[in-house]
Amino acid sequence: MVYTLGEMLLDVLTEKEVQPEEYLAFGHPGGAMLNAAVSLARAGIKTALVSEAGDDAMGDFLVRFLKNNGVTTKFIRQYPGHPTSVALARLDERKKPAYTFKKYYPAERNLLLPERFKPDDILLFGSLYALDPAIRPEIEKILWAAQKAGTRIMYDPNIRMAEQLSDKTRRQALFENLKMADIIKGSDEDFGVIFGEQTPESYVASLQQINPEAVVFVTLGERGALAAHGNRLIQKPARKIKVVSTIGAGDGFNAGVIARMVQEKLKSEDIPDQLEACLDNGIAFSAAVCGSKDNYIPQNNG
Repeated sequence: MVYTLGEMLLDVLTEKEVQPEEYLAFGHPGGAMLNAAVSLARAGIKTALVSEAGDDAMGDFLVRFLKNNGVTTKFIRQYPGHPTSVALARLDERKKPAYTFKKYYPAERNLLLPERFKPDDILLFGSLYALDPAIRPEIEKILWAAQKAGTRIMYDPNIRMAEQLSDKTRRQALFENLKMADIIKGSDEDFGVIFGEQTPESYVASLQQINPEAVVFVTLGERGALAAHGNRLIQKPARKIKVVSTIGAGDGFNAGVIARMVQEKLKSEDIPDQLEACLDNGIAFSAAVCGSKDNYIPQNNG
């Protein structure tokens, strides 16, 4: 089983101002880990999303969408009396989104945990959600359980602005996550925020100082992506496609890497020898997402 752990919300992508009562009419399911979960399920991978939502119409809509796409939803906590979070997004001329988030979590939050993890499970987590002090103890509980079971852990920091790491507690949580991960994947933008502007190779070196054993993937937008482990580094170009939207591109990349791992039954020790194949699949899934108006690979694309 693949578990994706993170925020689920309604993405509202419009050219105009939208009132709250119109969110469902203009919105579609989103959130980095929801996006990855749907892509994985569409590729035929058994996947569950561990997340939170309100018990409103939007929360019900998201859960129904996940079920219809084959994602296990029994680990989604719906809080009574609370609305579901919303992301208002607008695309710039490069088809990249700028977000405004409206979040409505209760004061006390707790996640629904799997009974037990297994060595052949995979846990994908990331984004600001994984650094949020309000839910951090629950995140740590899941990470420790997964690590104890020998579950492979993949972490995508998905950090876009330096001020998101200005809080010392969040920055400490980020580095704890990097140290716990078997696979680290991020964009050059993410690592530029974390380490300062450097070359992609320098980002790899910085990450290897923190976690020498981790497999590292760095996505480079229209320049493709690279994969690294130890002294080995492979870079591949992006696929030439007509880009509709880049929303979910990185999430698609994560899903592509994991799909390759699952389909080929790769163990942790096998991944370094399969770097190129995992990289190629990540790029392929990412391209499929960018060529679609949705945040996940199209149906029957896996």
